[in-house]
Amino acid sequence: MRGVVGRLLLVVGVFAVVAGGVAIFWGKDAAYRIPMDTDSFTRLTGEASGALAKSDTPVPVTYVVHTQVDPKRSNDDVIAMEQTSCMATTSDYCIDAKGTFVLAGDDEAVVNIGHNKFALDRRTGLPVQDQGKYVSDAELVKDYQGFVVKLPFNTEKKDYDYWDSTVGKAVSAHYAGTRTIDGLKTYRFDVTVPSQTAEIAADTQGTYAATQSVWVDPVTGAFVDQKATQTVALLDGTKLLDVDVSYTDGTVKENVSTAKSNGRSLWVVGTGLRIIAPIVGLLLIVGGVLLVRRRRA
Repeated sequence: MRGVVGRLLLVVGVFAVVAGGVAIFWGKDAAYRIPMDTDSFTRLTGEASGALAKSDTPVPVTYVVHTQVDPKRSNDDVIAMEQTSCMATTSDYCIDAKGTFVLAGDDEAVVNIGHNKFALDRRTGLPVQDQGKYVSDAELVKDYQGFVVKLPFNTEKKDYDYWDSTVGKAVSAHYAGTRTIDGLKTYRFDVTVPSQTAEIAADTQGTYAATQSVWVDPVTGAFVDQKATQTVALLDGTKLLDVDVSYTDGTVKENVSTAKSNGRSLWVVGTGLRIIAPIVGLLLIVGGVLLVRRRRA
């Protein structure tokens, strides 16, 4: 009986050591990448006013952002992503759970609609140089700078460059402290874009100002909670949009759950298998050898 148990320990021990070796040389690199199955909905609520909101006083709005991967244009190193967004003065979101617009762009309730495509380095999360190679629509190719949809894995307590699509360049996301959300420690980053002239629509100049506070999971770099404001006007002073929105409780809850799950997976590959598995494996091998020798004795 000791011989059987001993040989079993030897087999399991060798497997653990091999698994640890694979994790050391390959596993962490494979795990710390933006996943190819990314397909998420971010929902926000708040208030808006201005010509686009068809109201001079703040009215309730819903805002949804759908982010998904284009697997045909992605590979092991680069991930091509498509992002659509819609804000409306309705209680229901104008993009449904299938990613389909339920309101036409000219619907009275629609405040604005956005459509972006971009390609990111799967490891760093930063835009790749040759965007046109991965973005199918030529008119959507932009010179992206800074982080776009997330901060890096193992986010640090420092400032980062963060893309602002309206000004068409990176702005600074300032580290502003920590906050625990439903048991998950997050880092807060604040973005402030002072009022400035910008291309607020195709061939249309105006003024734009924005603020944004984002709470980030430092392990994965994923956004967990967010609140934001934007003020957009024509050069003659006509207010087009003044909006104040934040993530819904449901979105925050889902983000926390996802971050915790992904964090555990990264720990298993990045720490558990790389450090613990080889140690346990060696102990099992030693135990197996001793049992086999005792049986022979």
